[in-house]
Amino acid sequence: MEEELNKILNPLEVDNEIIPIEHLRYSGSSKKYVVWTMLPEEPGLIGNDECLCSVSQVDIDVYSVENYLNISNRIKEIMIQNNWIWTGDSEEMFEEDTKFYHRTSTFEKERII
Repeated sequence: MEEELNKILNPLEVDNEIIPIEHLRYSGSSKKYVVWTMLPEEPGLIGNDECLCSVSQVDIDVYSVENYLNISNRIKEIMIQNNWIWTGDSEEMFEEDTKFYHRTSTFEKERII
């Protein structure tokens, strides 16, 4: 899944601007960036005492010092176009220490085993 996500999300262009996107941790200095994290994979369909498919989930966190909605909407477009299902967004957050707005979108995808 990591290879697939790197391929579909990079480069992330929003409003003619390339937004940095990293796996697990961002160490740059951009005022807008995205971090994605794989969540535990779970059985999705079981038949004849065997797991036939699994469900992979990913959290995609958007950080920005200004309005982040265009970034979030672009990520949703990309993920849905690549057969990921959007399952929801977190509440809107503001990180006091960094002064970044922050919101997490969660997506999932089934994988045949």
